[in-house]
Amino acid sequence: MRLLFPTLLATLLLPHLVAAQAHTDSLTAVKSRYSLFRPVPRELMRDLAPDRPGVTESPFTVDAGHFQFETALANLISSHPKQQPKQYTFRANAFVLKMGLDNRTDVQLFIDAYEWNRTSATADEPATRNQGFGDITVRLKRNLLGNDSTESPLAVAAIGFVRLPTGGRQGAGGYEYGLLLPATYALADTWNLSAQLPLLLNFDRDESQHYLQTAPSINLDHAFRPWLTGFGELVAQHDFRTRRWDEAINAGAVFSVGKNIQFDIGRQFALTGQADREYFVGFVVRR
Repeated sequence: MRLLFPTLLATLLLPHLVAAQAHTDSLTAVKSRYSLFRPVPRELMRDLAPDRPGVTESPFTVDAGHFQFETALANLISSHPKQQPKQYTFRANAFVLKMGLDNRTDVQLFIDAYEWNRTSATADEPATRNQGFGDITVRLKRNLLGNDSTESPLAVAAIGFVRLPTGGRQGAGGYEYGLLLPATYALADTWNLSAQLPLLLNFDRDESQHYLQTAPSINLDHAFRPWLTGFGELVAQHDFRTRRWDEAINAGAVFSVGKNIQFDIGRQFALTGQADREYFVGFVVRR
């Protein structure tokens, strides 16, 4: 498991990276003329490719001069039945607003949801409840390969972010940083295989210190109809302090309404005792 995700990502990248970067196709050349204040014409916009609903992000950016709104309308999260104390979380309307800066770059502002948390009582501790807004995260995505390419089935990006500790008790409690490397390979017209390799510097509120974490993932999606896509995703989270891996599977469906709106619904299934179970629903709109 530890070598599966990096190996697959390298397998996706290496055969195409050098050849695909040696040239720029005609569409990319045309779209490079546009910027934040000179939007890409709608007829030249790429297909809607948001980062939700799975963990694996999209390597495609928002077209220059355009905006994209993505929201998790509701997330219902619970800890594994064998984990004690049991924890329940309901999150409402966590959203991100994206803005295309140029043909390969967009900037993103994440606002964490309003959360209700409840921890069940144990023999030693009473039950606890708290609620409030989470943190704010600023991200920058840069497509490295395949944003508009018609000559390679591979797309790759780099995403850097900083999380600001604005959420009080509902937030992380300190600054957090991360680098994500998502990639997508078009297996066929209706099949896509995606993978992501992240490196995260998280903050432990109780210990008042940062620690390294990674959460590689693999995602396979299939378009059953022009308006209906299904996906399955394997996620493995690793905490470098404990050297423990926690795995989960995400599955769900995406419903497209025209070229600029989509809805999604799905569930996360825990495979290990420390992984959470989750139900989620959300939507995306672009203009």
